[in-house]
Amino acid sequence: MAGDTDNLLLLHDHYKETFALIRERETQRDRLFLWLLVIFALLVIEIQYPANFNGVLGHVNVAGNNIDLQQLPLARLLNVSWVFTAAFVLKYCQVAKAVERQYTYLHMLEDRISDSLGDADLYRREGRAYREQYPHLLNWAWVYYTILFPAALAIAVIYLLVVECVSLQGSVLSKAFDVVFGVSVLASLGLYRIRRLPGTNTGGVPPSSPPKIPAKDVGAAAAPNKSP
Repeated sequence: MAGDTDNLLLLHDHYKETFALIRERETQRDRLFLWLLVIFALLVIEIQYPANFNGVLGHVNVAGNNIDLQQLPLARLLNVSWVFTAAFVLKYCQVAKAVERQYTYLHMLEDRISDSLGDADLYRREGRAYREQYPHLLNWAWVYYTILFPAALAIAVIYLLVVECVSLQGSVLSKAFDVVFGVSVLASLGLYRIRRLPGTNTGGVPPSSPPKIPAKDVGAAAAPNKSP
């Protein structure tokens, strides 16, 4: 009996650590989303309104040197903007996918703790209880963030690449550089939506039936994984 209690406490502590890690990554994901909107808005202005964009640039003082940003070639600014956009999209997709994966693991922990308590309705806050009578607004939010937003971003990336290659002046090498990073944005968005098939699990066990974890191994799994 004492051993069962110790195992239950160990699972409970591990559950709390996992939930705290998820919250940290959710905060990181939300911040990345906002920054991604800002960076992408700047990219749109650079490509659609290049003259206006150069006009609003001013001077920056770096180590006592006054740099006139208006004198910087638009092509170099676009190169930097595409690199930042690709980096932020990749990081956002990584963190968002990590949150999804951790919630699957959290639901498994709830199942184990609920079974240990002998009550199928307890300890279900983030799993079964959360999904019961799920509001339509949250379903719409899921569709927006996981389908509409990536699709709109992908369409916009293709459109901006076409406009840049056809309408803006610049060397072929510079435009090719931007195309490479634009395609990398599309690749990140596409891989973000690809889900592993149930039959391709590493352990060969369907997701609905997670493998049993011995209590002695739970402590080793408790160390949070910082890399999304």
